[in-house]
Amino acid sequence: MQACKDFHACKWPSTLSSSDLSLAKYFDEMNFKNFEVIREIQEKSCKVITFSHFLPRSELCPEKRMLFYPNLPKVIGSDLLEASLRKIHGPNGNPSACHVFGHTHFCWDSILDGIRYIQAPLAYPRERKRRMNGGEEWLPFCIYDSCSGGIQNESLSCYWSDYYRIQKREPQNTELAPWVAKYYYRTK
Repeated sequence: MQACKDFHACKWPSTLSSSDLSLAKYFDEMNFKNFEVIREIQEKSCKVITFSHFLPRSELCPEKRMLFYPNLPKVIGSDLLEASLRKIHGPNGNPSACHVFGHTHFCWDSILDGIRYIQAPLAYPRERKRRMNGGEEWLPFCIYDSCSGGIQNESLSCYWSDYYRIQKREPQNTELAPWVAKYYYRTK
């Protein structure tokens, strides 16, 4: 996992570690220091959009066998984040529940258990140039438009979430995707 820049760029106090849940718990607790403010917002508006850098669910990332960097799922998010979202959007989500996330650079738009999850990555210049990771246009997506009634209903065209709308996840399948196998066999 040392290939991830996160490990080289971040220095944590000795009480926090990337090898256990202490970092995830630390950030999760920070989210709820202002829970009263969240409740005030919910009283004034039925449309709440939440944001995080990290992924709240593993289903928001392609399966390990599809990835050039197989350890990516170990450093992209936490179940605690999803539990926090459920405290805000409700255990079953709701029609206006929307969460915007980042980190993996995979364009994504899907509804899971009543919450719409969107990632519209700016990505690295090299990824934009080669149009990697989906996203028909590299312009920011419009998620909320007050003139048209709020959160956009139209699903965004995103390579991986479109793929999983059609294909069933197969976490037990360990056969590398052809493009990954070609890469690994070429580098060995």
